[in-house]
Amino acid sequence: LPPGLPQPSETIDLWPGGAPGSPAKPLVQTVQERSTDRLVTDRAVFGISRPRMAVFRPDRPNGAAVLITPGGGYRWVVVDKEGYEIARWLSARGFTVFVLFYRLPGEGWAAGPDVALADAQRAMRLIRHRAGAYGIRPDRVAAMGFSAGGHVCGDLATRFAAPAYAPVDPADRLDARPDVAALIYPVQSMSAPIAHAGSREKLIGAGASPGLERAHSTARNVSARTPPSFLVHAE
Repeated sequence: LPPGLPQPSETIDLWPGGAPGSPAKPLVQTVQERSTDRLVTDRAVFGISRPRMAVFRPDRPNGAAVLITPGGGYRWVVVDKEGYEIARWLSARGFTVFVLFYRLPGEGWAAGPDVALADAQRAMRLIRHRAGAYGIRPDRVAAMGFSAGGHVCGDLATRFAAPAYAPVDPADRLDARPDVAALIYPVQSMSAPIAHAGSREKLIGAGASPGLERAHSTARNVSARTPPSFLVHAE
């Protein structure tokens, strides 16, 4: 690892008994290092069978937390550029940051296109369940996502109450709704012609029905309970 850069202080597994609905063929977690600069890591991870959060603790907690969902086109999870880098920036400013390694929908999980949403819901509930241990206020938990991770974040902001998995412990009685959401150059639509083709194919399949497209198009699922959201894109 590059010298001098803060690294996660701990890891939290999302599912105490293992992630539900495992693929028939066991996954092998694979990390691809895409950087040629030894001082800059750019890792892409796939085959995630142990969904988890990497935790960045601030020196002086401000009482707020951020759940980060990195992008990767639902092909992999890009943990440095859209995870650890922003986690370092936020934790230096007092936020307790949780970078989510979520399961990928094209890898055979029983939950299908809801598998990343299930991990995001579970992550939000665990953060609130452990708020006291981290000096976090349960009503100051944000979600931030980038690209396809922006879709995970948008899905969480609009479908936080959708039954994406069966409850496993008392943490699942808590609200999965983020208090605020930041969608950074997010994938949001699953309908042609504006859908990101690669993300759409990995999430719902090339021949998906209009109903499935609608269910996973963020803007179509906004309600009165959708949290305040910050949206940004670049031309």
